[in-house]
Amino acid sequence: MSVEVVSRPLPRARRGAGGRLLLAGFGLLALGFGLWIRGRPEFVAWQLARDHRRGLADQPGSRVWSSEPAVVAAWLEERGTPVPPLPGRVGEAALVGARYCALGDRIAAHVLYEGDGTSVSLFVVPGPLRARSDWSVRVDGLHLRLVRSAGRTLAIVGERDEEVRAMLRVFATTVADLDPPGVMLVP
Repeated sequence: MSVEVVSRPLPRARRGAGGRLLLAGFGLLALGFGLWIRGRPEFVAWQLARDHRRGLADQPGSRVWSSEPAVVAAWLEERGTPVPPLPGRVGEAALVGARYCALGDRIAAHVLYEGDGTSVSLFVVPGPLRARSDWSVRVDGLHLRLVRSAGRTLAIVGERDEEVRAMLRVFATTVADLDPPGVMLVP
C-alpha cells in the first residue's frame, strides 16, 4: 500500500462585506463618542482640574511670569486671547503669570494666582461647551465654576471655594437697561 501526500493551498479566507461594515460601525461609534464627550462639562472640568494642579512651572511651551495684570493680559491678547480685566489678587492669592494648556480637543489660556497654601486658576476656554453659565462641580477635591463673560467661557478652579467665589465676583457685572420695556422716555 502506498500513500501519496498531496499539498494543496488552503482557500483564502474571504473578508466579506460584514467585516467591513463591522469595522465602519466601530469607527462611527468611536467618532460619535468623541464628538459627544467633546463638549461635556464633566470631561472639560476633569482636564482643567488636572492642568490647575500642574501650575506654570515645568510645562512645555511659552509662558509669562508677571504679577502685573496688564502685562499678563497684553501677553495673552498678543497671542489672540482677549481676557476680561484681570485682578492683581484674588483672596489670599496673587497673580503669578499665564500660559496656554492643551486640553483634549482645544487650547485654553491658563492664568494662575498663588498664595499661602492656596492657588486659583482662571481658564479662558474656547469652543463649544454644553453647560449652564453657572455650572459648578468638585473634581479631585478642587472647586470648579463655569461662567460666561463677554462671549467667552471662563472656568475658575481652586482649592478653596472662597477664592473661586472671589474670582467670580471680580467678573460679575450689572447691566442696567436704559429703555425698559413698557416705559417710554420723554425728552
